Amino acid sequence: FLALALLKGPDVRRLLDQTKLSVGGRSWGVGILGFAPSELRAEQLTEVKAVRPPFAIIAGGRPDQAAELEREGITTYLHIPSPGLLEQFLKAGARHFILEGRECGGHVGPRSSFLLWEQACGVLEKAISSGIDADSIHLVSAGGIHDARSAAAAAALAGDLTARGLKLGILMGTAYLFTQEAVACGA
Repeated sequence: FLALALLKGPDVRRLLDQTKLSVGGRSWGVGILGFAPSELRAEQLTEVKAVRPPFAIIAGGRPDQAAELEREGITTYLHIPSPGLLEQFLKAGARHFILEGRECGGHVGPRSSFLLWEQACGVLEKAISSGIDADSIHLVSAGGIHDARSAAAAAALAGDLTARGLKLGILMGTAYLFTQEAVACGA
């Protein structure tokens, strides 16, 4: 994922074109600041829509911002730092989320990862019970995942939800870079 931060349109386009060429058919995406100045964000989105990376993450974003990219065929995840925000975003139609606890780098909220994930699972159970299709929800747990035990804890919390069809991933960040598997296969 490329963090676009406050890059201007032409620089964004150069970066996106170079990345698309470099990664070939492998997955990649962009990170956008939902709270960036609107003119700058519009410049960035013009270039993102033109190049069409398969994925986007919006930090500090809103469901309408994600929907704009989803309409372009770009699967878009929203950072979620609290269960209340998750509930609001579900009601607004968003279905792809990254739950970032305070152990995660970047745009995080006040809750520890484990507490955030547990509370979010309660919100998701309620939403699915009220009729939201579990298969449509994609969730990434992030923050503090660094080994098999912490990955298992994230998976265990969402076990009932995944059994109902929710898609779950984990974000390992720096810890992943140094695994034997990542080094051996060139990931």
